[in-house]
Amino acid sequence: MSYERRRRLEAALLLTVTVVEDAVQAGLVRAFGMFGRREITVQPFLGYGTPERVRALGRVVLGRHPDRTAAADLVDESVGGRPPPHHRWDPWRERWRTLREGVAPFFTVEVPGCPVVVHGPVDRTAVRADRQGYVDVSVEAGGIEPGWQRVNATATWRGRSAEAALPVLVLDPAATLAVVSDLDDTVIESGITRGLEVLRLTLLTEVTKRTPLPGAAELYRALSAPRAGGSVPVFYLSTSPWNLYEVLARFLVLREFPAGPLLLTAWGPSRTNLFRVTAEAHKLTLIRALLADYPALRVVLIGDTGQLDPEIYARIAKETPDRVRAIYVRRTVGMPAKRAVQLDGLVRRVAACGVPMLVVEDSVQIAEHAAGVGLLDTADVQAVRAAT
Repeated sequence: MSYERRRRLEAALLLTVTVVEDAVQAGLVRAFGMFGRREITVQPFLGYGTPERVRALGRVVLGRHPDRTAAADLVDESVGGRPPPHHRWDPWRERWRTLREGVAPFFTVEVPGCPVVVHGPVDRTAVRADRQGYVDVSVEAGGIEPGWQRVNATATWRGRSAEAALPVLVLDPAATLAVVSDLDDTVIESGITRGLEVLRLTLLTEVTKRTPLPGAAELYRALSAPRAGGSVPVFYLSTSPWNLYEVLARFLVLREFPAGPLLLTAWGPSRTNLFRVTAEAHKLTLIRALLADYPALRVVLIGDTGQLDPEIYARIAKETPDRVRAIYVRRTVGMPAKRAVQLDGLVRRVAACGVPMLVVEDSVQIAEHAAGVGLLDTADVQAVRAAT
């Protein structure tokens, strides 16, 4: 079969799958509406932007809005990071409850095409949610103050409406440094490289029992501490689905990681992918956009060896070596010798571009090097070492 014919068949398959999924989704929404379930919710995600323009993110789904969301807690300094008290349950009943809570985010009913009005600092912007209920809109900010701000979004469907405050991080124009980090096996233990372990951790483990990489929270707080170059924002990138947003954001709250935009991916068929966008496309697109939007910003890139973080970050370093301050890659459990050889060559090629790239065992090694190049203080190294 020729390449062109294969491409046409793949495109036809993607179109067929998306049309079927859209029809099923429309049928579900219609059915729920017929049976009286017409309440809708705008799920807020953390956005970001400049004093002149911000990117607001959210999703419209059927159901009632919770009293508080992880997105709100993540930017609320009054929320403590300690896990809530754990009550004694029958073990099997607790496991069943954990499983239900783990799979529930994957069974939401989105409202495709729902009209949404975003009330920005300057004016209102009317948009429609996409085919999976997502809202991703850029609004004028009119010179608002740097820091965490909120824009309000109102969704309307079949006579019902829902409002939500969408938090946005307005970057300080004086900022010269940002931290861009992967999540899975970089911040939180996910078991991505260990087969079914990822399912156990995602679906059968309560968020209060999920463990961060030792010393990671202390390291990220130190890296994000304001310095002479202004505040240091943190961006979390992951190919995890948006369905896990609340879980991951709640984890960051409980473990006291610095607040920052949490940018995930939409899973499911689309016009270009049968399952989801690739890690390479997702992360390269976001990092390139970040560098383009903030010309004065340099970045510290943190990831792990389990996926393609080293290759992705090396490509960014090769494209814009003057914009990358350092690259840190955590060594995952059970990394094969062949992968180690690949990384050694990659480290040398990145170093030739003038960018330090380290493959590390733990947070202490990152902290020690970061202190050596002026990214954090010696006292911060001691705090990370004490937590590791």
